[in-house]
Amino acid sequence: MWQNLLVAVVVAVAAAWTVWRVILPAGLRARLLGRAVPKGPGCGGGCTGCGPSGGGSGCH
Repeated sequence: MWQNLLVAVVVAVAAAWTVWRVILPAGLRARLLGRAVPKGPGCGGGCTGCGPSGGGSGCH
């Protein structure tokens, strides 16, 4: 009986970890924890624009 309970706990923890780390986006995880949302790569992270048409540095 206790083996079944132990297996159920391990499976539940593995499922929770998978949902938390793999399925949920980083922004949602940060909001749920009350932290600042991490900035991903792209415009606005030190660039003055996106590519030649934006007149920026083309940092991508």
